[in-house]
Amino acid sequence: MLRSIITKKGILSLLIVFGSVASAMAADVIRLMVKEDRASCTGVAPMNCLQVKYENSKNWELFYSEIEGFKHQEGYRYTLSVIRTKRKNVPADASAYTYKLKKVIKKEKISTKPTNTKDLLAAIAQQKWTLTRINGQTVNSDRVFITLDEKGNKFNGSGGCNSIFGSFTFNAKSQSLTIGNVASTMMACADEKVNKLESEFTKEIGNQTFRVETSGTTLTFYKGKNKALEFRTAANNTNDIWNYIGKNRWKLIQMEGVTQQNSPITISFNLKDHRFSGNSGCNNYFGTYDAGSTTIAFGAAASTRRACMDKTLNELERKFLNILGSKNFKFDVADQTLNLYQNDRLVLMFGVTK
Repeated sequence: MLRSIITKKGILSLLIVFGSVASAMAADVIRLMVKEDRASCTGVAPMNCLQVKYENSKNWELFYSEIEGFKHQEGYRYTLSVIRTKRKNVPADASAYTYKLKKVIKKEKISTKPTNTKDLLAAIAQQKWTLTRINGQTVNSDRVFITLDEKGNKFNGSGGCNSIFGSFTFNAKSQSLTIGNVASTMMACADEKVNKLESEFTKEIGNQTFRVETSGTTLTFYKGKNKALEFRTAANNTNDIWNYIGKNRWKLIQMEGVTQQNSPITISFNLKDHRFSGNSGCNNYFGTYDAGSTTIAFGAAASTRRACMDKTLNELERKFLNILGSKNFKFDVADQTLNLYQNDRLVLMFGVTK
């Protein structure tokens, strides 16, 4: 009887020890740099994401998760020690990891204003600024944008359906931008949501004076202390993002909200020839693509013809190639994942693999 009790206690102790070891093995401590401002992004719904750099990162990445115990204060750049734990069962549209703050290593105040206010207009001119928020409301579209011409004091862009244009004046001392009448083409807009957004945007921006701030990749128009219009640009880091995508091999980890455990499906990109290729489960596949700063259009995917005896794998391959082939997607790179969206819904998520 005593031996039985001892044995049971011993087994229980071993299980606790093994559980602790397994838990420790699933977690690691990483260093993250967190940018001073958030960026507009789309997860389960439109939201504002942290922007982070890992130890080996060259450019900022969108970070869809939150860090337990960490409170982000806009205007400050942080270096953090973070405990990253891999999830066993990844919920739909969730990160493969959870994050918990271990230590704030550094907190540094970052000015969002250029050191020379005369350079502000030069810093924001000749760039395509895509609207992300209007009066605090997230804009779930990349069709509304504006570009400022420094030399001619003219602006042009898109309200969503129609091209817009007009003139502006800039006051370097007060860092204010005064926009005159907004003229536009008169094309009918069949999409009522886009039509409503266009009307709201042109009304908000026309015949108004805004105080302007930029962090380089974000542009904010203030009315008093309120953020009236917020924009972003991908012009500065588009090449860096695609270089990062092209140098890595990507493995499917989620498809239409379903986590893919030990998925054999991969994809790689040849940036020079604009070709994609990979393994779809049973066969190798390949094709061509066209890419922008936030969009990618895949051509038809050709593949080898090897028979697939595993019915589950065969169905997985069929579904994946059907989703990918001849489709247009919005994309972003975040938390070391490549995410493809259709109609602002995450349909394919890939993770970096060797």
